[in-house]
Amino acid sequence: MNFSLLEGFHSKWQDILVIGKTTERNGIKYHIVGMTLSDEAKLYIIEPYMEPKSRNRKGIRNHRRMLKEHERHGYSYLHCSDLCLGDVHLKIQGGMGSPMDSDNYGMIQLFFDMMGAGWTVPGWLKDIDWENLMLLTLNIAEVSKLPHLTPQTPIAITHRPNPIQHIIEKTVTLNVGKSRSFCFVDNHGDEVLCHINSVALIDVWKNTEEELNDPKLAERFSPEQLKEAAKHSYDALEQCCPKGMCYIGIEYECSKNYDLTFYSKQYLKSRPETHQGSSHFLMMRLKPDQETGTHGLPLKGCVIQTPVPPDTIKIPAELFLYYERVDEWTETILLK
Repeated sequence: MNFSLLEGFHSKWQDILVIGKTTERNGIKYHIVGMTLSDEAKLYIIEPYMEPKSRNRKGIRNHRRMLKEHERHGYSYLHCSDLCLGDVHLKIQGGMGSPMDSDNYGMIQLFFDMMGAGWTVPGWLKDIDWENLMLLTLNIAEVSKLPHLTPQTPIAITHRPNPIQHIIEKTVTLNVGKSRSFCFVDNHGDEVLCHINSVALIDVWKNTEEELNDPKLAERFSPEQLKEAAKHSYDALEQCCPKGMCYIGIEYECSKNYDLTFYSKQYLKSRPETHQGSSHFLMMRLKPDQETGTHGLPLKGCVIQTPVPPDTIKIPAELFLYYERVDEWTETILLK
């Protein structure tokens, strides 16, 4: 520590607004601390921090384990879009979440300043270890003065649509050229029916070449840009899918509006490869030609990006996870 670092942690607020409101949803508590105004306005919310259980496990670090380690944390307020304090409407423009750290002097100063402005730490929060908490800092756009609050001022927070990821790990055997149906139980305990309408091998080299030669691209990009895009695409293919190999395309219907992600057993068991020089990755998506499948449900697509020989017939795979779509919704909080 030196004084230069200390100066960097010191913040001078033009104004501080204490909110000090605890909300509870699904048995989990969240605390809206308040707002500060300096060069820009910020809103601070404390949430529980739950590190994925698989992160501390011993054993082989394969793709399955890595996918579980990177399971997205559901920060409940990180994807908010609007904040209304009474009649004052504020626009949220992004933010960040970080585990609370007793070595973060800027964070400690923030809480001291909030206490100095009248914030009282709620009883339920006092004895929770900081390693189990997350501080969200949300940026508020175009604010020159913080609003005034009274005990009766309603607070409304609008949450953006943000898909929720659920890991399921259900074994599914896929057969090229054949359809099949199966069930799985979702996070709500409901039985969900999935119809796989088609399983096909994709010649990604041929598809990439056709896409790069599309005349419409020449109308939108310069020759230099197209050359750079082609280099990046082919470098990625060289690393991820050698020429002559294929990816697996799946078209499916689901009785609930879920987006499914399949992986091959081979990929999940394998360890990440290391590449010399720059590492490239080409993300592929499959959009079915029809909007509705043979069972009258929305038809969706998924690509298993594991290279397989062009004569592959059977693929041991897993429905590894699904995304649950969430509509935009507004949460109303009344100060007491």
